[in-house]
Amino acid sequence: MEPRRRVVAGLTAVALSLMAVGLAAIVFDTGFAGAGQPRSAGANSTAPRAGSPSYRFSATPLVSSSPGSGFSASPVPVSSASPTISVSPTPRTVGFGPFEKGFAYFADDGSITPVQPVPDLEVRIQTGKAVYYALAANRYLLKAGSYAGEFIPQVTIGQADGSSAQTGGVVLAGPVVAKMISDRLAAAASDSDRWVVALPVDIRTLKTGVDVSFDQFGLSALSNTPRVVVRFQGTLPVVESVPTNGGYHVLVEGLGVTAWQIIDPIRLTLPPAVIDPKHAMNQLLIYGTGDASTAKNTYVDSKTAVGTTIVSVADEVCVSLVVDGSRADIDSSRVLKVGDVPVFVAKN
Repeated sequence: MEPRRRVVAGLTAVALSLMAVGLAAIVFDTGFAGAGQPRSAGANSTAPRAGSPSYRFSATPLVSSSPGSGFSASPVPVSSASPTISVSPTPRTVGFGPFEKGFAYFADDGSITPVQPVPDLEVRIQTGKAVYYALAANRYLLKAGSYAGEFIPQVTIGQADGSSAQTGGVVLAGPVVAKMISDRLAAAASDSDRWVVALPVDIRTLKTGVDVSFDQFGLSALSNTPRVVVRFQGTLPVVESVPTNGGYHVLVEGLGVTAWQIIDPIRLTLPPAVIDPKHAMNQLLIYGTGDASTAKNTYVDSKTAVGTTIVSVADEVCVSLVVDGSRADIDSSRVLKVGDVPVFVAKN
């Protein structure tokens, strides 16, 4: 009997040991689970301790939707439905459009030529053109709202330093040009300053550029003379540009090396070898080497309105102040301008 009791007692001890080990395992497992994940609220649940971090393990990695909030196993780009930064600037349409306090011409090469404002005139952009109209009570005695000219952007003019700048050009109606000339002559400090060149060619119909330059190669009676030259491609009308004119004579006899010349009949009554300061405007000589629309001389001996068409010519129009070899310097300061923009005369 004693041996059997010892076996039973040994088995009982083994069983008690196994039960103790199992109970410890259950307690350990329960404690680990409680540390890893809070229990759901219930009658026997205990709230997590304040300030204790909690961790959750998942087979699927978490993805952050905003930078800086954590690491992401597979980053997701953040996009906006309405971007605030443009990849490239919006290109301007070629042509006239608003610019600063007025208008400008935007070329396809990116250059901008501002439309020059003219006193007592307003600018309207119509059918791709910058058109001037008279304001009420204007100094030119034009009816309010009447047409007064256009701005032509493709005009370059020589500068004092020998360079050339694209300033554009204003082509103005006869009454506007006449008033501008009279105002400038009245403000001249001396008689010798009382002459100015309003470019006597209407360039409004040109589709290509116009260049205004200055040199010493004007020719009259085989003598070099200072001149302003308006160069263009095609044929344009030459118009009256002197408010005090006595008419005009068109000479197409091939005088010297010029193909045609235009003189004021008043010039024929002045001293032949000197420039008369009081009538210098009447001594302006207009000429060129291109073809003229008339093959015979034309004589008009009565005053004509500024803007009257005289003749149509090709390639170039030159202007000098010269009488029988007497010559006066002509540069950009002698050209009638509004600001830095040269003034052309529109045909009536």
